[in-house]
Amino acid sequence: MGEKRKFMRFNVIIDAFFNKAGEKKDLQIKNFSKEGVGVVSRHPLGSGEKIEVEMNIPGDNVPVMMRGEVAWVSPPAQDGCHYHGGIKLKDIGNESKAKLLEYIYNRWIAPEDK
Repeated sequence: MGEKRKFMRFNVIIDAFFNKAGEKKDLQIKNFSKEGVGVVSRHPLGSGEKIEVEMNIPGDNVPVMMRGEVAWVSPPAQDGCHYHGGIKLKDIGNESKAKLLEYIYNRWIAPEDK
């Protein structure tokens, strides 16, 4: 079976939140591509669910906001409490996009061991 992804993915770990039933639920962004993000959550996500995500980019005090739709979700992991999924990006402002791209670019280009 071949690779189905259309765009390159950049691995990151960014803490985030999403709103569900009026409550902030934690989420972790695992990777980015041009069209979406891969996530891990302790809270179930529904495929097709509209979602607003607030990301906390390390070193920046202003959160980045984006809206999307849950494209896929896997059953809970073996530990029974972590869900893996993908969110297709629908709306992200230019300033937020620039912050994300700068963070990803710096992590991709700059070696971890200095």
